[in-house]
Amino acid sequence: MKPYVSEQNELGMKFEDGTLGAGIALFEITKPEAYGETGGTYDYYGEQRNRGLELSLFGEPLAGLRINTWATWLDPKLQHTQNGTNDGNYAVGVAKYRLVLGGEYDLRKVQGLTLGGKVIRSGPQYVNTSNSLAIDPWTRVDVSARYETTLAQQDVTWRLNITNLMNEGYWASAAGGYLTQGNPREIKLSLSTEF
Repeated sequence: MKPYVSEQNELGMKFEDGTLGAGIALFEITKPEAYGETGGTYDYYGEQRNRGLELSLFGEPLAGLRINTWATWLDPKLQHTQNGTNDGNYAVGVAKYRLVLGGEYDLRKVQGLTLGGKVIRSGPQYVNTSNSLAIDPWTRVDVSARYETTLAQQDVTWRLNITNLMNEGYWASAAGGYLTQGNPREIKLSLSTEF
């Protein structure tokens, strides 16, 4: 398939006061839409237009507490499709919204220990251009811990990350018309140092 050009228009504002920041953006992205026609070939059939709003909040509102939170709402519509068959339908594999609430906190009672977490909520996604099949919205919870200390006069950092804490089974994406399953619970422990 030939390379294509996407177009993006965006209007936004960002605010920072040293310890806390926020942002807002309105945007529109258009690009050719590729999919396989019934009994036909995989090719470009029309255009995908994504209009959206993104909000973000980040920084350190309290000493030792850091947040990184954002939300995106999308209206991913198809237009100029072949014979107008799918005009106005939602694009395949594009969630209508995505919310992320994340942060971490330095425990004062245990020097060097930081606890963190993140909640991700993703909206429904259509699997086909006729919008007759969709995957459900899903929520995932991740947690982490970081401990910075000294061993044998060497600075070291222990990290524990648990992704999908609740071991939820879900379809993570339908992008490209392919279903991608969300990973089961993953536990990672690491030790790092600097020389």
